Amino acid sequence: MANWIAEYIPTDIETYVEVFGGAYWVYVKSDVYTIPKTIVYNDFNRYMVNLFECCRNPQRFYDSMREIEAQNEELFYQFKKEVFEDNDVNDVELGDMEFAMKYAYIVTQVFSGLNPEKGKFIDLKGKYSSKFDAFRNRLLKPLVQEKLKRISACENLDYSEVIEKYDSPSTYFYTDPPYWKTENYYSLHDFDSDDHGKLCDQLKNIEGRFGLSYYDFDLLGQWLPKDEYVWERKEFAKAASARKKVKQNKGEELLIMNYEIEDCNLEKFFKDG
Repeated sequence: MANWIAEYIPTDIETYVEVFGGAYWVYVKSDVYTIPKTIVYNDFNRYMVNLFECCRNPQRFYDSMREIEAQNEELFYQFKKEVFEDNDVNDVELGDMEFAMKYAYIVTQVFSGLNPEKGKFIDLKGKYSSKFDAFRNRLLKPLVQEKLKRISACENLDYSEVIEKYDSPSTYFYTDPPYWKTENYYSLHDFDSDDHGKLCDQLKNIEGRFGLSYYDFDLLGQWLPKDEYVWERKEFAKAASARKKVKQNKGEELLIMNYEIEDCNLEKFFKDG
């Protein structure tokens, strides 16, 4: 979905902000990095913010973990204790590579999407390559390194604070909040059902432009009417539902924008094929 979303990002922006950064997939998987001068990662989850702060120096971060053995159950539970029991993440200074490595080790060796604090070690028994290996090897790829080095700042702010801090006529906010009625699926969040309406109200009054990702729900059309905002939809197969001999479930991604799409990246995408 990242490339589809990126098609709609304006080409005349100077600042790009992902308000709910998460794994930063739209930025990392697309060519957005070529457009703005200032690129901001933000998330309320300080573990993830520290991880991306370290990723801004990809070679050094790789070097700090190159000798760590993947798929070591004893090491996994040792790191889990050190990260979640022995330390308060709020006391961790952003850019702590040892702490980031341990967190990455944990989240790449539990089932995807699980709360890493509660997740159990997955023994791949040598049948598959480790996601931890894939993660650190990705840090060596030249294009990935270029994208990571272009990140200007990693913020650990509430969504409303980061929007207020970076709002300007030349700012674009890619906004991918927890979806309606799934707020508690995410660990370490500060976004509840009431925040959906508050977020929409704030976006309606900014100077900059926004792209808001959602699945559709009844109140959304009241908060951001279709005759006042641009609504684009795309059907996709849900990767999480992929299983052998089972037909994948379909989902529909919704992108709502407060600008016309003539000045977006569409022409470049169609030209590049």
